[in-house]
Amino acid sequence: MLSSALRSKQLGRRLCIRLKSSEAVGRKRKEDIMLPTKEELRIVAYRAAIPMVGFGFMDNLVMITAGEATDSTLGVALGISTMTAAGFGQCCSDVAGNLSGGTVDAAVTRMKLQHHGLSEDQLDLKVSRMYKLLGACVGVVTGCLLGMSCLLFIDTDKADRARKAKELQSIFDHIMTDGRALFNADRATLFMLDEEKHELWSQIATGTKGIIKIRDDEGIAGACLQSGEIINIENAYEDERFNQKVDGVTGFTTKSVLAVPVKNETGKFIGVIQMLNKKNADDEVTSFGVDDEKLISMMANHVTSFIKIVQ
Repeated sequence: MLSSALRSKQLGRRLCIRLKSSEAVGRKRKEDIMLPTKEELRIVAYRAAIPMVGFGFMDNLVMITAGEATDSTLGVALGISTMTAAGFGQCCSDVAGNLSGGTVDAAVTRMKLQHHGLSEDQLDLKVSRMYKLLGACVGVVTGCLLGMSCLLFIDTDKADRARKAKELQSIFDHIMTDGRALFNADRATLFMLDEEKHELWSQIATGTKGIIKIRDDEGIAGACLQSGEIINIENAYEDERFNQKVDGVTGFTTKSVLAVPVKNETGKFIGVIQMLNKKNADDEVTSFGVDDEKLISMMANHVTSFIKIVQ
């Protein structure tokens, strides 16, 4: 019993001596490894950075391009959010990264970059690993910034404008179709103001096709916008503000007109609703009444509310 305990104690001492001896050898080996020079470390960082520039560039370029394309097409058509489109762009970027990895590596190999000449033990030193990591980080950030240069050539607001246009189109189509029936008018038009071009434009006019454009001070609609007041005319051809050229182009004969300005939430005039040729029970053109003025004012307030929601 005593002999067995003594043997175990001696065995433990031998193992401890061997471990200490191995640690001492390891420390001695590390002490024997020559530290890399600053120039060698610079080359280590440089060689780590160059491939990451390519990967970072490819990653951001594909992600932004694919994400924007998805956002402006499927995003608008199917109502996909911008973040979902960005996620799809990232998926495309990851796939492109895997497919192009060999190409980037081959391109870096053909560059014949200067070799640092360090051994595996020297590369395993903490200082070498730090320089390699630093070089890779700088490389990937540089590549990502270069990949973002595609934003200079992309209309980043295109998808937002398309979404708003789609929402406005749906809302305004509904208002103009129901509004025309409500007033029993021949035509209903919603003009929106383009402040930069000083134009009133509309692609929402019952009985017409294409986009209508007029100056913001032209015709009954322009006069309504400039004055900010409801205009109710029994016979358009007897009013000097009426632009007869429009009837000449469209072949339509305007008689009675009712127009009201549309404001935004701050009270600024941004458009005009215009009704043409009210019909009576005998299907004859008649003038718009006071009740019609109240009704069209309510419609203008609804348009203001809808615009506030979608913007």
